[in-house]
Amino acid sequence: MARSTRVLFWGYALMLLVVGASGVFIAEWELSRIFGVRLDDMDKLARATILNQYRFLKSVEFAFGLFSLLCRDEIFRLPKLNRIFLIGVFGGVAARLLSIMLDGMPHWAFLVFLALELATGVLVLIESRKTLAPS
Repeated sequence: MARSTRVLFWGYALMLLVVGASGVFIAEWELSRIFGVRLDDMDKLARATILNQYRFLKSVEFAFGLFSLLCRDEIFRLPKLNRIFLIGVFGGVAARLLSIMLDGMPHWAFLVFLALELATGVLVLIESRKTLAPS
């Protein structure tokens, strides 16, 4: 695997693991401090619902990072796992782009994440074409 692909792949997978796992446990802090969501202004049902969904999404983020790390060699070798990984990465990129079109520009840091995620997907796509087993 080319060095730049390896660096972005590992960075992406580790970021998903750390941000996903931590978000499950620090959801309230993260939503209020990082994203400015005023949870205290919500009624109990709305607050519980948004925290429930946020923790769920963070666990999915963690799971995709775990999949990426545990299957890292197979992602570059087996077409089925390669497709799953690329659908996950490019699905996230597409969701961010759709959000920009529908919701407006996010904080600049999320544009950096978008660029890194896109670069990761493109480099993995290119690199894996050299190493994929015939299907």
